Amino acid sequence: MSAIIHRCYSSQTNMIPLSELLKQCSDRNRSGSDLQVLSVSNKYGFIAQSDQFEDREVASDDTSNYKVVKKGMFAYNPARINVGSIALYEMDSNGIVSPMYVCFTTKSELLPSYLKYYFASQTFKHEMYKRLEGSVRLCLTFEELCNIEIHLPSIEQQKNISKYISKIENNLSLVDSIFSKYQQQRRYLLSQMFI
Repeated sequence: MSAIIHRCYSSQTNMIPLSELLKQCSDRNRSGSDLQVLSVSNKYGFIAQSDQFEDREVASDDTSNYKVVKKGMFAYNPARINVGSIALYEMDSNGIVSPMYVCFTTKSELLPSYLKYYFASQTFKHEMYKRLEGSVRLCLTFEELCNIEIHLPSIEQQKNISKYISKIENNLSLVDSIFSKYQQQRRYLLSQMFI
């Protein structure tokens, strides 16, 4: 999968800095709305914070300073982006994330789905590692993220690339699911042989 994504994002033509394509968001939960507290996992994207930290409650009782995330927004923890903790929020209902997260949206000439797959590319990882700061905990500030340049094809091409990768991703997920069912069936049949 990573080879396919790399091929789609390795072009060096029509390179545009992300500073021209992104807009930082910092809407706070000032009203104290009872929204789900979320975290960004490097494996699953946005998940309930209670699922991320099953053994303890890490959210503050006062969430009025937490950032509101809406459908189509990205969020990342600057100190965990090097392990892939950046995600596109695709749920219809709003949520909130810790104030330490950086939240942003794309401008009209960049599709969120296209950028989502770019963040999974080796091209992005290479550019990100050149910009990490810190000695003990490596961080990527929003300003440094914005210094990264991305190949920007037309909106129609962005849609096609996103659909293509999504279709492959869904097919791989289906194959994994079928394989898992076969493994369960195999274990069951083997256990029945020795009864």
